[in-house]
Amino acid sequence: MAGHRALAATGRSIVDLLNRRFEQQLPTGPRPTAVLAGTYDFDQVNSSPTSVIRYPAVSVYCYRVSVDPTMRAAWSGVAARDGIPRIPLRMHLLIAAWDTHVESELEWLGLAVKVLERDSILAGPLLHPSGEWGPGDSVEVVTDELPVDSMSEAFEALTTQYRLSLPYLARVVRIDGAPESTAEPVATVEVNS
Repeated sequence: MAGHRALAATGRSIVDLLNRRFEQQLPTGPRPTAVLAGTYDFDQVNSSPTSVIRYPAVSVYCYRVSVDPTMRAAWSGVAARDGIPRIPLRMHLLIAAWDTHVESELEWLGLAVKVLERDSILAGPLLHPSGEWGPGDSVEVVTDELPVDSMSEAFEALTTQYRLSLPYLARVVRIDGAPESTAEPVATVEVNS
């Protein structure tokens, strides 16, 4: 049963996976650090030792969360039977590389794609434990279709300049509610006088 921390745990899972694979693929020499980034972090890139995004880096930015329309009805049906409400969600992500040279950024982006294609299903030990995952829980990380207009709009809403990014989708992140309490059976007591 995934708890309310499942979205954050999914982001952490992706970042942990990227960092683990980056270290395996590039044991020596420069390698990027994957980070979970927010809009504020884009304005602070490499500006201080405490900046979240420091060169070289690969940022994982969640720009939207939506309800998964294909799984919503199925999980509602399960909830009707067992009394546990569930909502299946999709995390829309932008993966971007950061470095002083465009060639390096393209290499880091290529490396991130290689990792996410190889390990596109996050399950078991690949899921960050803070998500309160249940046995059998998994999250699929796949490329997303994002029209160029939408990508431009996403960056227009930010104060940072356009950044070469790849859209990804983490699905299905399911958040489970507390079980509905079952009503006590009604008993009739007959009193003889």
